[in-house]
Amino acid sequence: NTEWTMNNLVNRIDTIAEGDGWKEERTGLHEREFVETRRHWFSTKVAHNTNGGVNVLNLVEGDQAIVESPTNSFEPFIVNYAETFIIPASVGEYTIRPYGNSIGKTIATIKAYVRN
Repeated sequence: NTEWTMNNLVNRIDTIAEGDGWKEERTGLHEREFVETRRHWFSTKVAHNTNGGVNVLNLVEGDQAIVESPTNSFEPFIVNYAETFIIPASVGEYTIRPYGNSIGKTIATIKAYVRN
């Protein structure tokens, strides 16, 4: 039935947090899925935390971003459009910000992780 399909299968996007220069959206996977997906729109540096689980991300909007560790647990690295990258659970805190041609623009990543 159409109502059940719309309520359970069609991707619903909800804004769950936002601040100056960033917005985080839940992208609507069904509650029974074990994976959570979040889309982050940002034009400034944004903080992330693995919360003890691996994070898999993809740059879905914008030319480039740079991923950095505030504790220097890894070397900064540049991500290009459509590239997927993995942040190990042990990293904890990390940041992502626009880089290169994307500086001054709003870019986006999609992040997937196992729900707690």
